[in-house]
Amino acid sequence: MPTIHTYTTSEAGLSVNAFLIETAHGVVAIDATLTNSDSLALKKLVQSTGKPLLAILLTHGHPDHVAGVTNLVEDSSTPIISLSSVKALMQQTEAAKHAQWSGMFGEEWIRQWTYPNTIVKDGEAVQFDGITYRVHDLGAGGDCDANSIWVMESGLSAAFVGDLVYNQHYSYMADGSILRWLANLERFRPLLSKHTLYIGHGKEGTVTLLDQQKEYFLTYCSTLLRLTKGSAHLDEATTQQFVQQMEKDYPGYGLSFMIGLGASKVAQELANPSAVLVAAH
Repeated sequence: MPTIHTYTTSEAGLSVNAFLIETAHGVVAIDATLTNSDSLALKKLVQSTGKPLLAILLTHGHPDHVAGVTNLVEDSSTPIISLSSVKALMQQTEAAKHAQWSGMFGEEWIRQWTYPNTIVKDGEAVQFDGITYRVHDLGAGGDCDANSIWVMESGLSAAFVGDLVYNQHYSYMADGSILRWLANLERFRPLLSKHTLYIGHGKEGTVTLLDQQKEYFLTYCSTLLRLTKGSAHLDEATTQQFVQQMEKDYPGYGLSFMIGLGASKVAQELANPSAVLVAAH
């Protein structure tokens, strides 16, 4: 029976989870953390098993999930597996993410990413040490425009959903579409209802995490509209008021800087009258 190890970074590393599935003869990693320190610690955790790293599976292309691949891989022969859309998003955004985040993280920032070397398609499965992992393409409709779920189809009932849902953490909402994100929560509910959900930020849980995420989004959007009197036009003062209200509504959540970070992007989406109409339902 495989064992799932969860490596969780501090908030300085964006409180991100990476997962190691240990089997009799090796380890498969799912995502790879953000910083030099965390990715090297994750590598030590692999080494502590005394077993080889068989593969790395990537859920999506955000830095806190992919940057650490560079430190985690032993050599170029290690399969790094993702959808083509995830690889493409990494390639398209790496320079911009370096510019956006490297100053904040300093020496902890990994200066060059290592890209997937094995591409899979929606519904395709890979197998390592007798365990089958099947990928499901979410497309746009998560916290970026290229997202996937990896489901273990043998050994344990587990789905690794990346940032489709957060648990007790404010969500990163600056890159993706909230309406498509909401739609994907329902689109993949039948699949995810069968599994324990291992998520990118927060503790694993059941399909009820989808309801928690949906409620958070609707609160976020409705609060933004209420404070802007329906216009979805933010200024500095209104943004500060919005952040304070969300912190009040969700006390104790991690990654509070995410609230304001995504506000303008969500406001742009809500300023479209058709988007407001759909969100209201």
